[in-house]
Amino acid sequence: MKKQLLIMFLISLTILSYSQGKNEKKSAIGISIPLIWNNSEATYYQLGSSRYPSGKAISYGININHFRTIYKNIFGIIGIGYFKQVFAIPRPFEFDDPTNLPFYTKSYKYDNIQLLAGFGYSKNLKNNFSIKGSLTYNQFYSYKQKYTPEYLSNSSFQSSQVNHKSMSIGRMINFNIGMEKNITKKISIGLDGLLPISNHWNNDDIFVKYYYPENSQQIGRNKFSIGTNISCIYHF
Repeated sequence: MKKQLLIMFLISLTILSYSQGKNEKKSAIGISIPLIWNNSEATYYQLGSSRYPSGKAISYGININHFRTIYKNIFGIIGIGYFKQVFAIPRPFEFDDPTNLPFYTKSYKYDNIQLLAGFGYSKNLKNNFSIKGSLTYNQFYSYKQKYTPEYLSNSSFQSSQVNHKSMSIGRMINFNIGMEKNITKKISIGLDGLLPISNHWNNDDIFVKYYYPENSQQIGRNKFSIGTNISCIYHF
């Protein structure tokens, strides 16, 4: 966690130092809503043989971002927000049940505080349109986790388990590219395509640990993700 926080701090410090060293810089603040479809897999072991279940789900959130021109068309971004990371991977986990029977998840979800920082490029076009591209580093800190078991014959075991642990669940590097439209001199709206080009998910000790390779507790591994980002921006 300390390494990720240091990376975030250095990126933010670089953005601010460049911005403060220039005159007449443009700033903006905006609200963005990312939606990301993911196809992810995990690992567990059965009778000594490895299994690689996978599942598809949609994650979503809302961020408040600050933009600052660094040089000409290049801008920096820092932001904070909420993000619900969802996985739909069937795998054994330690359900909080007095029978201690093995249970399998139907899905599991993490409510997160998301921190992000990065940079981008914007080019003005005709008719108040502009094209924008950006690269952002995103860090996720979970404060609530929800695990839903697969269907069981005994209805008393069908409710989800909710935990409230503070944990860093992972990081993501996203590439965004899209269009922005000026509605007024101060307000614009944007629509981006979003491609996570790097994902790393940490371990969660609720998943069954095996005495095999150390990946049986990893939250997931990204096979492919793609998404969109809708934004409304105020320029000042």
